[in-house]
Amino acid sequence: MAGRHNAPTTGATRDDGPAGPLLRTGLLLGIGIAGFVDEAIFHQLLQWHPFYWATDQHGRILSDGFFHSASTLALLWGAFRLWRGDATWRPPRRRVILAGLLCGAGGFNAYDGLVQHVILHLHLVNEHVCPTLNNGANSILTCRADIPYEVVWLAVALTALGAGIALWRRARAFATLATAHTAGGDGPGHAIHARDRQRGKKG
Repeated sequence: MAGRHNAPTTGATRDDGPAGPLLRTGLLLGIGIAGFVDEAIFHQLLQWHPFYWATDQHGRILSDGFFHSASTLALLWGAFRLWRGDATWRPPRRRVILAGLLCGAGGFNAYDGLVQHVILHLHLVNEHVCPTLNNGANSILTCRADIPYEVVWLAVALTALGAGIALWRRARAFATLATAHTAGGDGPGHAIHARDRQRGKKG
């Protein structure tokens, strides 16, 4: 009888899986997707900026190549972890992975906007609105026309990051509640087993 009661707990733990590895997988996927979208849309299609603009054209293309390689590696690593971990898209796992994905994408773009754009001046969001194109000395102080683009960039990044943190908290609360129900024997499965036992006694 004891073994019969322990089986649902073991199965629930195996299905839910540890949240930490799932969160890290989502973070890698989010960083990789954000980098891929940035490179494909803003670097290549719109050509608003390269990764590093204080150099010649060869250097700008080379810096974009390094950036694209790093973001693709993060995306492939996250996809490999997702495949190797056999993470099904059940609600507990789905919440954790999506939380990590939003945190990864939002956190990466927030870092990009604050550190690479504002502090290091590696590039701005749209260098074409600056007085001098491809000028390594450009910054938000010398190119005030770019400030609205920076504000929108950071607003979208922080919104995604905030949504990811909120979803992560909900996922942790859900996992804690499910664990407590399983340990206390008051989950849905326990209620069904108790009802079946009662019917068996009446029969």
